[in-house]
Amino acid sequence: MSAARIAMKGIGVGRLAIGLALVAAPAQTSKGWLGDVADTDGGKVAVRALGARDALLGFMALHVASADDPLVAARWSAAIALCDLVDGGATAVARGGGRLGPQRDAVLALALGSAVAGAAIAAKLRA
Repeated sequence: MSAARIAMKGIGVGRLAIGLALVAAPAQTSKGWLGDVADTDGGKVAVRALGARDALLGFMALHVASADDPLVAARWSAAIALCDLVDGGATAVARGGGRLGPQRDAVLALALGSAVAGAAIAAKLRA
C-alpha cells in the first residue's frame, strides 16, 4: 500500500474518531472551539450534525483508501480536504468576533493542516 493510501487511512481514522466524539458528547468536545454556544440546544444540534458528517467522511476515507482505482480515493481525499478548508475558513472568520473558545486557533490549525494534507494526498494519488 502506498504512503498516500496509508496517510488517507490515518486521516480517516482520526476523522471517524472525532466525528463519533462530536455526536456522542457535543458540548464537551466542542466548547473549547465554539465557546459557550456549545452548551446550547442549537449548538449541540449543529455539532452533532457536523460530527455525523465527519464520521461518514472518515468511514469513506477508510473505505476508498483501498479502492482499485486510485482516482476514486483521490476524489474523496480532495472532497474531504475541501470540507476541512471550509471548516477552517469558517473558524477564521468567526475568530475575529472574539466569542469562540480558547482552542479556536488549535482547531483552525487542525482544519487547515488537514486540508493541506488531504490535497497533497489527492495529488499523490492522481500521479
